[in-house]
Amino acid sequence: MADKHPESEEVRVVDRRRFTTEGERRDGIEEPPAPPPVTPPPAAAPAPAASTPAESAQSRDARQAYERQAGRRAKLDFETLIRSFAGTAMLQLGLIEDPVQGRFPPDLDAARETIDLLGLLREKTRGNLTPSEQAFLEDVLYQLRVSYVALTSGPRSGAAKGQ
Repeated sequence: MADKHPESEEVRVVDRRRFTTEGERRDGIEEPPAPPPVTPPPAAAPAPAASTPAESAQSRDARQAYERQAGRRAKLDFETLIRSFAGTAMLQLGLIEDPVQGRFPPDLDAARETIDLLGLLREKTRGNLTPSEQAFLEDVLYQLRVSYVALTSGPRSGAAKGQ
């Protein structure tokens, strides 16, 4: 193969490190430009949630920046969390279609795991929910469990159990 570089071409290496190997400042090296100052969020931004004493300053700053940027577009509460899990379980059970990809074949193992996660959430939040949150969670769990049992014990149960 032919050499792409002519032999007369010289390679020059310039050390641009600001400090020597002994830790002393090098002469003739310019400081990098300072980053632009961070502007505070607009006054209309939601106030960041109070941090816990165990939360590190870095973690708190990251959370506050996320909350400012996210702008709390959607209402986030316990029922939204339960709806998210329930929607996932319904997709896994094959009860609803994905709006983009259409209907998926049921994944009963994944659906059972999602339903079990909701059950775990019910156990871990016992006594800490409002009556309406508790009733909503119980209703969702009941509906998902009935649907799961119907899919696994019906005429198609032989194919479902063989998975």
